[in-house]
Amino acid sequence: MRLFRRRSSGSSFSPAESATLRPSFSGPVEAPFYLVSMAGYPNFGDELIARRWIEHLAIHRPDEEVWLDCRFPGTASALFGGLHPRLRVTDAVFRAVEDALRGSRRPVEDIVAHLGTPLYDAPLLALREARSLHLLGGGFVNAVWPENAHLVRAMRAAAEISGAPLLATGQGLAPFGEEQLAGFDHVGVRDAASAEKLGISSGVDDAYLVVQAPERVDDQEPELVLCVQSDALDEGSFEQLVVHVRETVASLGIPRERTRYVEALPGGDHAGFERLKDLVAEDGFVPFTSFWRGELAPAAHQVWITTRFHHHLVASLHGARGMALSARSGYYDVKHGSLIELGSGWRVSDGTGEVPTLADLERPGSFEDAMTRKRREAELLYGTA
Repeated sequence: MRLFRRRSSGSSFSPAESATLRPSFSGPVEAPFYLVSMAGYPNFGDELIARRWIEHLAIHRPDEEVWLDCRFPGTASALFGGLHPRLRVTDAVFRAVEDALRGSRRPVEDIVAHLGTPLYDAPLLALREARSLHLLGGGFVNAVWPENAHLVRAMRAAAEISGAPLLATGQGLAPFGEEQLAGFDHVGVRDAASAEKLGISSGVDDAYLVVQAPERVDDQEPELVLCVQSDALDEGSFEQLVVHVRETVASLGIPRERTRYVEALPGGDHAGFERLKDLVAEDGFVPFTSFWRGELAPAAHQVWITTRFHHHLVASLHGARGMALSARSGYYDVKHGSLIELGSGWRVSDGTGEVPTLADLERPGSFEDAMTRKRREAELLYGTA
């Protein structure tokens, strides 16, 4: 078993050093593992990443207390309840950040270090007593959302008090902001641009943390799955993408009765459905909650057209062909490009260029290497059962 030790207060490791760092853990046995995540909104990708880590810890660390710090603990409790026998859900980091930005205006480091917040001092104490502080993956610490740098600052402040190791996995830092995870004991990134920026090897997204590859069975007529987001887009790209999707659907020739629309972000993805619902089966809208509960499972007979990165990841992992729509240059093109490099076989389009036929779409390759790499990273951080 390999686990990170508590570091001395004030010590730090560069991202490059963290790539090979393998210390043993010697902290208090009862201190919890602490995960910081964007989960709970909900948004399919953030929820999926949190679920992957919670499930991994349930297998390999079932007797340890695990705290998930996220935006909306009530929603997260409903989504992740029962996955780990000792899971607790809180929002201490997010409340501290909100207080720093729009409440007391105290620096978030001061809030974590000196408390004085009677309404949430108790969860802040739990943050300060964690045995490790783990920033789960996603593309939320970058120039698109600069306020999220305060999450990292809060984690650093807690680590200064406790000596807990600072961990980050599956990060997508492009487009780059000022925060680049300096001083973290372990940093993993999911794309080549982020790896080059930090001077470390590229890793993979946290959603590849699965025990084994899903079975790929393609024994049904092709089914079409759509999703076009209306949030976090380049100006004018929504209309352009909707037109391109219409043209592509016509080219693919899959009938309306076998066409579904799957929501990843409630609200943010519904505008796309409203514009495309005449192409979708009468009962073909699949809300986030239904997709989360498995009422539509990704499968190899499907063809996906989606802006959502984790739709691309999960569908291709299950063997589905597809086209990824890049809705924001410098951000979504980097994300989708990382999956192309892993062998998804999907096309990437910004809503311009040729419209593919069904025969033009390639089958995904194997993701065994990506899954193996992610499991090894998880074993480095948390050991094995």
